Amino acid sequence: MHQNTIKKISLLAFLVFALIACDTDEPTPTDKNYDYTCVLVNMGNYSESNGSIALYNENTGVVEQEVYTKANGRKLGAIIESAVLHNDLLLLMCNNSDKLVFLHSTTLKEVCEPISTIGVPRYAVVKGNCAYVSCWNKTNKQTGAVILPQHISKIDIPTKTVVASMPTNGQPEGMLLCGDTLFVASGNGIDVFNTTTDTLIKHISSSFIGAEAQQLVLDKNKQVWVSLGSYTNTAGFLIVNAATLEITAQLTEPKLSFEGDLALSADRGTVYFIQADGIVGGQTAEVPTYIYAVNATDFQVSTSPVCSGVGFYGLALQPSSDKLFTANVNGFITNSMTYIYTASGSKINEFMTGVGTCRFVFK
Repeated sequence: MHQNTIKKISLLAFLVFALIACDTDEPTPTDKNYDYTCVLVNMGNYSESNGSIALYNENTGVVEQEVYTKANGRKLGAIIESAVLHNDLLLLMCNNSDKLVFLHSTTLKEVCEPISTIGVPRYAVVKGNCAYVSCWNKTNKQTGAVILPQHISKIDIPTKTVVASMPTNGQPEGMLLCGDTLFVASGNGIDVFNTTTDTLIKHISSSFIGAEAQQLVLDKNKQVWVSLGSYTNTAGFLIVNAATLEITAQLTEPKLSFEGDLALSADRGTVYFIQADGIVGGQTAEVPTYIYAVNATDFQVSTSPVCSGVGFYGLALQPSSDKLFTANVNGFITNSMTYIYTASGSKINEFMTGVGTCRFVFK
């Protein structure tokens, strides 16, 4: 074969190899300062680990999709359970990949290596420069053996290090702070911790046997509400005085959605919750769902729903405007549809977001 021909074939082979090597699904990272009023957490489908972040600006109506991928040039590769904004950081609690991710809140770029030694992160609250993160058991995926028991991890945010670990009575979920007291949805009730000493004060059990504590809110009367969801047993609310830690009331709510998402009005006098006629996120997306309101003083539930639809999964209220945010997750199969309502139930807006939109974090 002629020497020039050999050189041309070699050069062509090299170019083809180079093109193939450069042909990836990951986009080139972009440098952008995002302007938004709400972070939309798209949990993703558990089997696909396709969680994502979208940003919504209510002043312009702009919805930015897949901002993590755009900012970092790669997929997150995780299920995002929740997120918290703190100063110039956005913290992502990711399970399946089991990591706590730190993003710059304006550029959405990762600022450090994720923390992946705390188990299965679920939710977080921030006090000063520390984040308290609820973490499920971490198990060996082959044997099922527990590698790291359920607990609350205390993270020093400036150094991104774990500084304390506090065991919980059950798999911990949502949390809230009232002064130096940390309330954690745990087991079938609430674990109460002193954040000055990082020790357990007491566990408060509900009478809802078989139900699982999910989310918490603190009303204007300094009462802590915890939702308790169940697929097969009685569901409802446990209400506890934040000062005395005594039970004020227990309210049965048979159709409370298992996830127990709660929202609180801007004046903290009304608690909103979701009722569901089935398992949202199951085989069908067409599960009828309803948002009801309950008075935080006399515990009276609205006689009719504030609004209704299908497949409602997450719920939040924007304190500055009293607007309710929720989304139809379409069975976690396709993109979600996010809805915004007034507190009285009038629809203001709707737009498409990612797979499994379930959390709304306001600036």
